[in-house]
Amino acid sequence: MRRTILMLGLAWSLSFPAAAHQCVLEGSTSEAIQSYNACKLDLATGQSGHGGDDQSEELARLKAENERLKARLADVRQRLLGLLGDL
Repeated sequence: MRRTILMLGLAWSLSFPAAAHQCVLEGSTSEAIQSYNACKLDLATGQSGHGGDDQSEELARLKAENERLKARLADVRQRLLGLLGDL
């Protein structure tokens, strides 16, 4: 029963990053909050500014984010294996 709950909890928590949008709050500083708000406003008005010139920069950003998420997933897997080992 515990394993089922742990697996469901893990699956549920990992589903959120997949549904996340490209606007990510990267800190609690005023600059980070302003950047996040500007991104959300651009998306709401349809002026996201992600044209052809920005594609290489966006691709690099997405690749870096992908690597961070892979590392995070590996960490979560290790923690889950440790929890399962304790049962």
